Amino acid sequence: MRRLASLAIVALACLALVMPTASASNARGPKAPEIAITDGIHGMTAKSTVAEHLGSPVLLVMWIPVCPHCKKFVPDLQALYAKYAAKGLKVVTVTWGKKDYTVEFMKEKGFNFPVGFDWTGTTTKRFGLGKMPGIRLIGADGHLREVGGTSELAPTLATLEAAIQAELPAPATK
Repeated sequence: MRRLASLAIVALACLALVMPTASASNARGPKAPEIAITDGIHGMTAKSTVAEHLGSPVLLVMWIPVCPHCKKFVPDLQALYAKYAAKGLKVVTVTWGKKDYTVEFMKEKGFNFPVGFDWTGTTTKRFGLGKMPGIRLIGADGHLREVGGTSELAPTLATLEAAIQAELPAPATK
């Protein structure tokens, strides 16, 4: 039995040497789960899905307007939306904040990115997001990308922007 275990360890070690490795940034992860929203603003509705954006990268952000960390991040989110939406990035944000407050907050700050409302927390659970803002990048193939952050430690803006750029289609050449 001990010999069999030793052979298995050696075989795994050899396999690891010949297998290609993915980089830590933009490594393809599992297929993205679906969002669960009941209402939305700025183009999102109860029927909005992640799947409808297949073929384009999607920046998914879970946030609430009263969260201090979210308040610091959403200006950067608006800047990313303004900079990359025309280049193919889809932005899907989901909150469980009160709709009236969220609408007023967005209007006051001049934000116009799409927002869906999930008062059950289902989307947060499906994407494994524990702290806010929760950030996930979904590749054009519908799979999650690792962008140097976790639900506990969001990626830096520079890391996130680099990951977004890597997912966007190359500009057409003349």
